[in-house]
Parts: sequence; C-alpha cells; structure tokens
Amino acid sequence: MKNSLSLITLAELRQYLSANRHNEEAFSQALEELILRKKYSFKYPPPSERDYKEIESMLEAKLNHN
Repeated sequence: MKNSLSLITLAELRQYLSANRHNEEAFSQALEELILRKKYSFKYPPPSERDYKEIESMLEAKLNHN
C-alpha cells in the first residue's frame, strides 16, 4: 500500500488517514507519506528590504498614474 499512497492527492491522503485512524500500520504509513511530502515542499524565502522598497515604489507609481 505504501507505493499507492505516494500516488494519491493530498486531500485523498488526509481522507485515508481519517478512515484508517484505528489501523496502526495503515495510519503509520500514511502519516509517513504526509510528513515526507511536507519535508520536501517548496518554501518561499522571506522578502528582503529591497523587495519591500521595490513593491512600495511600484504601488506608488501605479497609484500616481491614475
């Protein structure tokens, strides 16, 4: 079942976890898959001060244009 867990969507995986919460082995495998997906999910870097100033100047230019 472990291979098929990697093929289902995140929503389906959550449903599977809920449906198998009393089956220790199935729940454990599904939880492991969920944690694996979270571990490798992309994280955006925090914006730098330069980014804030750039965004602010773009907004000001847009507001002043109208």
